[in-house]
Amino acid sequence: MPPYFEPKKDITIYDAIEEYLSEKEAVGTLSASSIRNRRYELNRFALFCKEHHLEKTADIHKNMLIAYLREQKISKSSKVGIIYILTSFMDYLVNEELILDNIAASIEKPKIYPPKTDYLTFDELERLYQAEAQDAPPKAVDRNLLLFSLFTDICLRVSEVVNLKLKDVRIETREIWVTRKRDKTDNIPLNDDLVKKFLNWYDIRITYKGSDLPWVFLSSHGQQLKPRQVHYIVSQALRRAGLVKRKQGPHLLRHSGASLKAQSGENLIMIQYLLGHENLNTTRRYLHFNWEDLKKMIERSPTPGKKE
Repeated sequence: MPPYFEPKKDITIYDAIEEYLSEKEAVGTLSASSIRNRRYELNRFALFCKEHHLEKTADIHKNMLIAYLREQKISKSSKVGIIYILTSFMDYLVNEELILDNIAASIEKPKIYPPKTDYLTFDELERLYQAEAQDAPPKAVDRNLLLFSLFTDICLRVSEVVNLKLKDVRIETREIWVTRKRDKTDNIPLNDDLVKKFLNWYDIRITYKGSDLPWVFLSSHGQQLKPRQVHYIVSQALRRAGLVKRKQGPHLLRHSGASLKAQSGENLIMIQYLLGHENLNTTRRYLHFNWEDLKKMIERSPTPGKKE
């Protein structure tokens, strides 16, 4: 830190982290899960600094950041995520006049190449649903099939599904009200199949312990269903159906539903709305094609001057 810079106040890294997260939470720029993730990552960095006898924000320097990143035995993409979190945190420190420059922003990010994205074809989704209907525990079949449909038919996030409450489901008007990131609420219409699946699950749900709880989805122990439990339900169903993909959780179903809609020529803006994306470029990741379809398109392309 240059000798001429005087921080606005003397504060520990741990305290600055809490002030930063409190501000993000107050203005609603981060979801509750993002707050938890950032607190975990930033506190790990603060502990690393403390172990190296740096406890104040004014003591942070670039070599310490690089040493911290070097110690992390994680993938390149995970390191990019940590750099992003540290950069955001240090933006806050600069704005609060606690440090002079955002040294995290000057760190070169490792180059990463996104892997080919997995998604399920329509036939594979059929296999998944059939396997679940045949092999899942009888008391859980209707719950699980409804879960799968909310991911594939209307492309909800797992957090949106597990936090869905009974009052959010309007069977009489055939729609649900979904709480998105930053507490934004969207209403989404229900088709005949989804209405039927909700009613089938409700008939079973009343036999569950905890049926008086406000959430739509309950675990076998009568508690609100948790994201990790949904991940287990989906991964087990994929295993029973003999479907092996790079990602085995509920996001695979959400991604598959969006991809199949895009392939069918559905309006990309409507798919963006279902996914809850603020940026259309994020939705474009769900557009896929295969090599044979590309060859057929080239064959169909009109060629001026082509001799028959």
